[in-house]
Amino acid sequence: MSAITSNNIANSSGITDKNISFSKTWCEKQVIKGFSSICYYGTLTYTPSRCSNCGFTSETVKIIKYGTKLSRITLTKSANLPTYLFLKKQRFYCEGCHTTFTASSSLVKRNCFISKRVIQAISSEGQFISSEKDIAYRHSVSPTTVNRAIHPNSNPVMGASRLTFQWMNSNQ
Repeated sequence: MSAITSNNIANSSGITDKNISFSKTWCEKQVIKGFSSICYYGTLTYTPSRCSNCGFTSETVKIIKYGTKLSRITLTKSANLPTYLFLKKQRFYCEGCHTTFTASSSLVKRNCFISKRVIQAISSEGQFISSEKDIAYRHSVSPTTVNRAIHPNSNPVMGASRLTFQWMNSNQ
């Protein structure tokens, strides 16, 4: 019997980022939001080539590792159970601009906690007749997230002000 490697875990869970490694206790079941869920545990770390805030390269300015930040990322369902990735993201400190930034992954957009695959599944399911609440329940996200995925260019705040009404005069 072969040993389980990070590559096998990544292939089975659909995680393709090479900078994510998995610990010994890489998967377990937990109750999250009242539902039994599958949870993966991983670490995202690498050596950055430049600061994401000021743009200085690591050859010019010293960029040091500055702790980690734990993120819970929603993945596509596995075995019809909600699936999450608890990811320890490496934080960095730039001595050039004296700011910190967090390691980024191709798995999610910046400042987002829902994987790109879930967003794609929601938007593809949006072509069929189904309520946003039903789609949200099936993908373990909020109805607002479903609305944003289906209508990516709409702005709900500006939507109401764009409505124009034409009143008909009864004499016309």
